[in-house]
Amino acid sequence: MRLPATHHSFLARQRGFTLIEMIVAIGVFTVVITIAVGALTSLASANRKAQSMRIVMDNLNFALENIARNMRVGTAYHCGPTGTLTSPQNCPVSGSDFIAFQNSRGQTVIFRKTGARIEKSEDGGLSYIGITAAELSVETLMFYVEGATSADGLQPKVLLVMRGTAGVKEKEQTTFSVQTTISQRLIDS
Repeated sequence: MRLPATHHSFLARQRGFTLIEMIVAIGVFTVVITIAVGALTSLASANRKAQSMRIVMDNLNFALENIARNMRVGTAYHCGPTGTLTSPQNCPVSGSDFIAFQNSRGQTVIFRKTGARIEKSEDGGLSYIGITAAELSVETLMFYVEGATSADGLQPKVLLVMRGTAGVKEKEQTTFSVQTTISQRLIDS
C-alpha cells in the first residue's frame, strides 16, 4: 500500500529537530547550568565563611572562658597598670584594659589588651602570650572592678566588656559585643 505524497512529506518533517530547535534547547540548558553553578559557588562560599566565623568565635569563647575561669578562683583583683599589682584596687567607673590578680597558686596573673589582641601573663608581667587569634580584632577590652578591697564589705566582682570584629576578609567580618560579670568564688572577709 502506498501512502499519499502529502503523508510522506509530513513524516519527513517529523523525523528530527531543526537547527533552531537545537540552538534554543542548548541555550536554555546553558542558562539553567549557569544558574545552578552560580548557586553552588555561592553556597560553597557561604559555607567557607560560616566555618571561618565558627573558628574565630570559638577562639573568642575560649579567651572569655579562660579569663573568667582564672578570675573566679583568683583574689586581690587589681584594676589598671598603676600601683602595686599585688594590692587590690577598684576601678568601678573608669575601667581599664589591664587587670592583675593572684591565682590559686599565689602567682600574679595579668590580662591586658595590646593592639588588637588580648594577652595573658602568669609570671607577674615578665612575659605575655596572646590568647586571641589574629582573625579576632579586639577594639575594646574594659575591666570594671568593685569590691576588691577587703574592708569595703562587698564581694569582689569584675564586669568585663569586649567589642571588636571577627573574620579575615573585610566582606566576611562581623562585629561582636560581649559583656559578662565575674565574681570571686572565695567569700571576701
